Amino acid sequence: ARKEAEAELEIARKRIEAEAAAVQKRAASEQELTVKRLQEDAASEKEANKELREKLGELMQELREERRAKENVQLEMQKKLAEEEGKIREAATKEADEKQRLNLAARDKTISDLQRALDEAQRKAAQGSQQLQGEIMELDLETELTNTFRDDEVNPIAKGTRGGDIRQAVRSPRGTQCGVMLWEIKRTKNWVDGWVPKLKEDLRNEKANIPIIVTEVMPKTISEDIGMFNGVWVCKPHMAIILAMLLRKSLLDAGLQKALAQNRGTKADALFSFVTSHEFVQQVEAMVETYQEMTLQVTKERTYYAKFWAEREAQAQRLLLGTANIIGSMQGHVGQSAMPKIKGLELLEVGDE
Repeated sequence: ARKEAEAELEIARKRIEAEAAAVQKRAASEQELTVKRLQEDAASEKEANKELREKLGELMQELREERRAKENVQLEMQKKLAEEEGKIREAATKEADEKQRLNLAARDKTISDLQRALDEAQRKAAQGSQQLQGEIMELDLETELTNTFRDDEVNPIAKGTRGGDIRQAVRSPRGTQCGVMLWEIKRTKNWVDGWVPKLKEDLRNEKANIPIIVTEVMPKTISEDIGMFNGVWVCKPHMAIILAMLLRKSLLDAGLQKALAQNRGTKADALFSFVTSHEFVQQVEAMVETYQEMTLQVTKERTYYAKFWAEREAQAQRLLLGTANIIGSMQGHVGQSAMPKIKGLELLEVGDE
């Protein structure tokens, strides 16, 4: 836009200069012809009278005035040309600045959009990488459990369904199921206490026996690589198989005792088996947890209502004292005998029943 404006300006300047040069040339030619004609007339008429000399002087004056007028016209045209040139330059500058501003704004928007897209891509990549690492860790543990305990039934739990990550049904060499271990694999930077109640709930839904969380970050209360946290076993990945061996042996021993007493056949034995089973223990634990929650809620409500009743009692006491003060003031002004007795505000006489 700037180059086009400068080109238009150059064309306008050349056109004005050409017109001015033509006018000047024509004026000079006419002047030269006039002077020459006058000189010839003066040479041929040397005896011209005074009137002719005066006319010549007037004509020369007119020529000078005409020359000055033409010079003034040329100056005015140059002035207009300069003004027009300034306007063209200003318009071209504004147009160029506006285009530059729009280009910069478009570039900034493009950079902002690219940065936003890059941040989102990095976030998704980090999330996907963390999830992928967790799945790899889960597959690795599943493979190790399958290879180490060939009698057991090790099955992954589908993504998006409740029930942990891996379900290990412990079986004896004869194929008798002795119990279920429920594995939850976590690969995060921080320990979350909320994992424990969720796994306990999954344990009840799956009717499993032992909950285990495998994590790289242990709870703050556990300094070793294996420990118990609120009724859930917690270990680091490299200790998972060792913990599985220990817990699996306890389930096999319990299964053996159950198998020895399985054929007794009495109701008392059946009741004893149920009472000593993991299922019964888990149901009782669930009832105890519910009772604890209800007790905590009742304690909160008792504290609230005790405070509420104390406030009401204080308000009633202030109301009674205020009423007694008003009656006492009135008795002081009109006399006690003139005021009727108000039940509940007079003192009991000694010996009055």
